[in-house]
Amino acid sequence: MKTTGLEPYDLIIVGAGPVGLLAAILARKSGLKVLVLEKNSGPTKHSRSIGIHPPSLELFADIGLLDTFLARGKMIRRGVACSQHGDRLGTLDFHSADTPFDYILTVPQWITESILIEELNALGPGTLNWDTTVTGLTEGELCDVQFSKKITIRDVRVSPSEGSYVDHGLYRKKTSHSAGPAPAQTTGTCYSRDRKTGTISQVLQAKMVMGCDGKKSVIRQLTGISYSGRAYASRYAMGDFADNTSYESDAVIFLSRKGLVESFPLPDGFRRWVIQQDKANPIYSTGSFTEQIGQRCGMAPDSADCIMFSEFGVERYLAETFWRGRVILAGDSAHVVSPIGGQGMNLGWINAAHAIRLIASVLKNRTSPGDAAQLYNRQARDRAKKVIRRAEFNMMLANRNPLHRLRNRLVSLLLASPVRHTLRRRFTMQNL
Repeated sequence: MKTTGLEPYDLIIVGAGPVGLLAAILARKSGLKVLVLEKNSGPTKHSRSIGIHPPSLELFADIGLLDTFLARGKMIRRGVACSQHGDRLGTLDFHSADTPFDYILTVPQWITESILIEELNALGPGTLNWDTTVTGLTEGELCDVQFSKKITIRDVRVSPSEGSYVDHGLYRKKTSHSAGPAPAQTTGTCYSRDRKTGTISQVLQAKMVMGCDGKKSVIRQLTGISYSGRAYASRYAMGDFADNTSYESDAVIFLSRKGLVESFPLPDGFRRWVIQQDKANPIYSTGSFTEQIGQRCGMAPDSADCIMFSEFGVERYLAETFWRGRVILAGDSAHVVSPIGGQGMNLGWINAAHAIRLIASVLKNRTSPGDAAQLYNRQARDRAKKVIRRAEFNMMLANRNPLHRLRNRLVSLLLASPVRHTLRRRFTMQNL
């Protein structure tokens, strides 16, 4: 398939989740010509990841978005460990952290994405392209990225004298409407629209390609990078409810003998609850969810006040390399981390920011591609391994345990000792 003949992009990013969107913003602000391709038709309203940690807050401050996030989020300045409601084991104060960002901010993921989309569209209209599925990738002096894009009748401009042209900002294509020549502004090779599938296939070129397209990354698969890992035995359920507690802005972890319960404040008077499932008593509804919270914690949200509920498994995966040739991976394309501890999205942001700095340095001939790849592979993979180990420790600590009294006593002692300073840095991701 022929390319458009357009000037190559500096960077094509595949995937418009939180990591791909931030990477695109940072690339635009670095002066790179960037394009984002996303297979979905638009953003979805979901609320999976909520915690934004100090290193990410620093990134948002650097690009002028911190105030926007603060206006839409809820600050957590303290974590509280309990065996059940009213039985406190200890506290972890984030306001003593060695950073101006002495808090964790909770923002529902759909709000995070909407903020990033608005910023990216302001920086470069047409940078973000929905309904665009990557189907091929060939590396050479440049990367050829093959994709198909859905076309609707709204995308076709009809002119009796010039013919009809499909215009997506990416390209302008002629379809057979008249025998007249294409207008002067038309670029690239003309392809016909596939009437059966409603798509146009195309190839664009880029100096670098960044895969931010999730656990099932097409970019990683097309590059032949292996991805090893496994699912954990534990399963969890989570729900967002109107906050009927007295915990205000505190995050609360219940280390019950029957299993973990986590509770995090959200903006607008809501609170997220996460519970480790009991295999003998699985959770399938908000009623059973709140019932088990009550059994473990001695209090529970009202099931009628639920605005989101889901149950999920947890996994760990790690790509064998994060940078090969002209292809770079970030986010779940490179690593999947258990969400217990809430650090996976932030890890993706930290590594994406690192990758964009190196990509810009390579394209501006300040760093050799080999040195950049070596540095990113070493440091970004090391960060991922650390976060994976931390998530596994959090899961192990919170598992159902016949020695739960001894475990809880140990947690109480740790939170009262100087070790709490190390725990604070670990939970706020300040030592990555």
